[in-house]
Amino acid sequence: MAPRPRPSAPARAATLTLLLPLLLLASPSLSSAVAPSPPTVPATQRQAASASDALGSPPPPPPPPVHRRPRLHRHRRHRPTPAPPPPPRRRRRLNFGERLGIAFAGVAVAMQLVLGAFLALRAWQLRRLDSAEVSSSTPLT
Repeated sequence: MAPRPRPSAPARAATLTLLLPLLLLASPSLSSAVAPSPPTVPATQRQAASASDALGSPPPPPPPPVHRRPRLHRHRRHRPTPAPPPPPRRRRRLNFGERLGIAFAGVAVAMQLVLGAFLALRAWQLRRLDSAEVSSSTPLT
């Protein structure tokens, strides 16, 4: 059995463009990342909340936020090293049919230039011949 031909680049790009959003929407890991999850409460606070509910007293206030002291010295931020340049792309060679078509197009352009030069030369010769006849002609009286 002959091997299947590979699809063309535009067909592959269109397939990927259509399938990628569908795969992203169907992925369970990304769908949970989109929906915000409820905040988690540490176990000690849950125990304290259940004990306070049993006693009937209001829950204790949340602890005050911890403020960090500003650093006294500054470190220089190092720039990340740039990624190495990608390897040069290999140029795709034209197949025989494409080369033959370019050759025919080149021959057609050359023939048009030759035809244009030939017609310009003939027009110049006819104008020169016509002006020579007018100057040498004598009236018939």
